[in-house]
Amino acid sequence: MAAHDGSDDVSRRSFMRAATGAAAAAGAASAGASAQEGGNQSGGGNQSGGGNQSGGGNESGGGGGGGGGTTWEVVVGPGGDLVFDPAERVIAPGDTVRWVWDSDNHNIAPGSTPDGAEWEGHPEIANSGTEYTHTFETTGTFEYVCEPHVASGMEGSVVVQEGGPETGGGPTGPAVPSNALSLAVGTMGAMVSTLALAYFFIKYGGYDEEQ
Repeated sequence: MAAHDGSDDVSRRSFMRAATGAAAAAGAASAGASAQEGGNQSGGGNQSGGGNQSGGGNESGGGGGGGGGTTWEVVVGPGGDLVFDPAERVIAPGDTVRWVWDSDNHNIAPGSTPDGAEWEGHPEIANSGTEYTHTFETTGTFEYVCEPHVASGMEGSVVVQEGGPETGGGPTGPAVPSNALSLAVGTMGAMVSTLALAYFFIKYGGYDEEQ
């Protein structure tokens, strides 16, 4: 049928341009995701097995503790607030905690401690600029308070456990690696392109050009 020749040619040309562009985009997305996945699976120098750990502004892995472990920092009364920051510090046996006074009239009075542990804290009232360090060897939880401000809830604790902070915290769900997410997006794009090809073929491929 001659009436269909011009519209069929335009439709077919439009279809081929759209299909070619969609296929190319899907292929590029899949290739990029595959390349990223391959590059991110290397066991190169981006991982550090050393003692330096950083998960927040108050953590320091630069200094060695008394037993050669990591030194962790706790700020006493940061900005005048009646708190220890962080309130709970998780460390490994042999690590050192350094308390740094950021405001006045605070002390560190031990409360509940593990059996056999020896820790006297810093019972003297001290002011801004004071530093106190202690290396913990016994596993368990060491609780302490600031006696002048215990009524305000100024309490803290040091949790000493094998593995240190890496084993601390509650359970978390499985994380989806970014390379896997990229690969999934690329695969989805390819599937959409395939469906689009099938749709255009069914819609525009039914006419016989010789009609």
